[in-house]
Amino acid sequence: MQQVLDKITAIIETYESGAFKDLHVMHRELTSNMYYLSQEQVNARQRWLNAYYNSKESTNAGKERDADSTVRELYLCRKIMEAAKGVAISMSLEIKLN
Repeated sequence: MQQVLDKITAIIETYESGAFKDLHVMHRELTSNMYYLSQEQVNARQRWLNAYYNSKESTNAGKERDADSTVRELYLCRKIMEAAKGVAISMSLEIKLN
C-alpha cells in the first residue's frame, strides 16, 4: 500500500508544480493507482467488518470504535481516494482545455 501512496503523492506533487510533460500519462497513472488503492480499501473493509463482528463490545458504537482502532487503513484509504479523485477530475478538465 505504501508504494501506491508514494506514487499517488509523486504524481500530485508533479501536477501541482506544473513541471509535467504529458498530462495524459500522469492522469492514467493516477487513476490506475487509485484503482490499486481501492483494492487495498476493499481488503481493509473486510478486515474492519471482521473486527466489528468479532468485537467483545456489546453496543454498535463500541464495536465501530473497536474496529476503527484495529483497522486504521480504512479511514486513510477513504480520505486519500476523495482527494485523489478531485485531482483526477482537475487533470481531466485541463486535458479537455488543451
